[in-house]
Amino acid sequence: MSTVENRLSLSALPTTRRVPIKHSITTALRQVRCQWDARRHRFGAKPPAPANRLPCGLIGAGSFFHYAYLPALNRKHSPVAIRGILTRSDQTAREALRALRYTSRHLDSLEAIRDGGASSVLILAPNHLHFDFAQAALKKGLNVFCEKPLANTVADALRLKSLLQPDGPVLMVDFNQRYLDRNRVLKRVLAEDRIGKIQTVEAFHNQNLIGQAPALEKLRKEATGGGVVHNAGIHFINLFLYWFGEVDRVKAVFENRALPRECGEDTAHCRFWFRSGVTATLEASLVNAVSTSYERVRFVGQKGVISSDLKKGDIRCQLRGNESLDISCRREVIADSVFNALSSFERCVSAGTQPETDVEDFIRTLKVVEALTLSAERGTEVSLEELDRKYA
Repeated sequence: MSTVENRLSLSALPTTRRVPIKHSITTALRQVRCQWDARRHRFGAKPPAPANRLPCGLIGAGSFFHYAYLPALNRKHSPVAIRGILTRSDQTAREALRALRYTSRHLDSLEAIRDGGASSVLILAPNHLHFDFAQAALKKGLNVFCEKPLANTVADALRLKSLLQPDGPVLMVDFNQRYLDRNRVLKRVLAEDRIGKIQTVEAFHNQNLIGQAPALEKLRKEATGGGVVHNAGIHFINLFLYWFGEVDRVKAVFENRALPRECGEDTAHCRFWFRSGVTATLEASLVNAVSTSYERVRFVGQKGVISSDLKKGDIRCQLRGNESLDISCRREVIADSVFNALSSFERCVSAGTQPETDVEDFIRTLKVVEALTLSAERGTEVSLEELDRKYA
């Protein structure tokens, strides 16, 4: 049995383990700075937002808003300004209004957002609400910036695609890792052929949600759309498509080690065959069953190895017979990737151009997620041609 086959055999899977998740000193300090910047605007009078920013409505302002979006929106040179906030909870809205750098308002509808002068919306609501809000916003002529997933099914994503017109609103999906400098540098480095022909790619995603019982309701598939692949592994799948092109076929084994099945799989072992000839594996877990520091990727080529860690924000190249060397990239955290993505969105809206992570990019990604799910159910490889025919 091959190494990859071993990884996809249930009898060979590792036991659940607790792996510490560590930042490098540089990225840890950057994370602390982002959180401090997000908190300091809670005090004192707030000025109105500068007039030269893209006016946006904010839909949803939960924990990810405070962790990732607030530091980006509160930057002095943020490309967007929040004109109004739409949330299901008055308290959530009050907390968001208090935390924003500039004045805003709590509104009760998309119509109020549009009538208040916003030309665009940022959708950060729970996953199962993304499709409805995106559909309603597009029908009202608003540009849409939506956290992934844009929709929980390929069929719904195709419905949103059908609403788009060449001269109509912009629709962008925030696959935020696509906008990290580290991952864009990796694409350039791979294109430069520094380690020769890529032989294997290994990617890892690791979290620990064991014992977080109060959060289980929010983790159920009815709210999130799926398990670890749909909600976390999807970032690597999107990066794989960005780095290597179209997927030919996949194979997957899904597990529930700690979370109930109602939450979808909590651990996944996936293999990808790309039409470019590259093969890759993804080991992902929400219950700390993967031996890695949060997220890591490793490219093995004929002439060496390139590895990169999200928490450290680094890229290291080891050529055969030589010492390892660092490849320069900006040490960014998730708030930086959100700022970069929002900047890209503003440029697309201003120029009327298509976003890099558009609805087509999302559909390609979600087809791979569906193929992995089918493979886990059937216990066989699944070709992406099957999904292409299904949605033709």
